[in-house]
Amino acid sequence: MQKISEPEFNPRLYIESYYSALEIDKDNNPFPRLMAWEFLYEYIWGKEGPWSSLTDSTNLDTTALHVGFYLANWGMFRGRSELLRNSNLDLMKELVMRLFQGRGPELFDLSAKDFIPGAPNLEHNQALLDEVVQIFHDMPGNVSWTDTLISKILLGVWGEFPALDRYYKLGIRSFYPHRGLTEVSGRSLTSLMELVKTEKFDLPTIETKNLRLAYPKGRLLDMAFFQAGLRGKGHAFTL
Repeated sequence: MQKISEPEFNPRLYIESYYSALEIDKDNNPFPRLMAWEFLYEYIWGKEGPWSSLTDSTNLDTTALHVGFYLANWGMFRGRSELLRNSNLDLMKELVMRLFQGRGPELFDLSAKDFIPGAPNLEHNQALLDEVVQIFHDMPGNVSWTDTLISKILLGVWGEFPALDRYYKLGIRSFYPHRGLTEVSGRSLTSLMELVKTEKFDLPTIETKNLRLAYPKGRLLDMAFFQAGLRGKGHAFTL
């Protein structure tokens, strides 16, 4: 047994550690909680037809329920959260209609590589992400659309932006402070992609279990930095 301390960030080790919690164990854990992201992502990206089909009369309720269950599964309806106290299915229906009938599809057709410094139309792509973020802030009702909540939804339906929750922030700040990596914006995503390129991150290829869709880069980075924050920077991996 060899122990290797991690003075520098190795995303592959953290991703593999995180992914172990997604493994289906028929005897002990047949329904792992963290699979909720895959269910939503496969629902969104496995459907045929235009983006607007997600909100037509046949699919609107199902799309809203998928988004709502994913958010509940990922802790956004617990305790005294504003979603718990100020929402119902109609809020989720309003949200997905605004996302998939507005500027969202134009953004969702992009990937992380479209935000790398020097990418074609970079400023347009950054502004587009900012416009989609504004969709949340323009929503009616009493929900406060925090960066954490917005980024969790973007992670679920798009996959190219990580969820800016407590442990992700702890993880990325412990290794890369002062880099503007913990806000949901076009410039922040570009900073993250610049970090990936500069540090030459070794990211594994992972596919969803049912449709074999490749995990997008934002999801892989979400797994890596969340696990780093959960474990603490000084954790030693056993190989």
